[in-house]
Amino acid sequence: MKRVFGLGIFCLVFLFASACTSTSTTVNTVPIGYTHTSTKFEILGEIMYESKDRAGYIGLLRAARNLYPDCDYVIDIMAEQRVTTTTKTTVFFTLRSQSVETSVTWVMRGTAIKYTR
Repeated sequence: MKRVFGLGIFCLVFLFASACTSTSTTVNTVPIGYTHTSTKFEILGEIMYESKDRAGYIGLLRAARNLYPDCDYVIDIMAEQRVTTTTKTTVFFTLRSQSVETSVTWVMRGTAIKYTR
């Protein structure tokens, strides 16, 4: 009985020791667009806006007006799409399973300006 119990404990420890998990993550950044305008204006500062949903100019302008209440417009806009892919690999004896998760983050940067009147 002790031998069977000892063998069971050994198998259980061996089972946990032989299972392992590894994770790898890659991030790709893709530039999407760029704009510029030139009239007389005062530069208020730089703005950065991130969103899990597709980001747009209105969201960037709202973020600029939250930081700089006098903001009239945002110029020099750069939009990026950051794609993060996480691959999780689990090995259990000779069985191997893999799962892939992908998340997208939209990032917009620009310069908040106030027109001179």
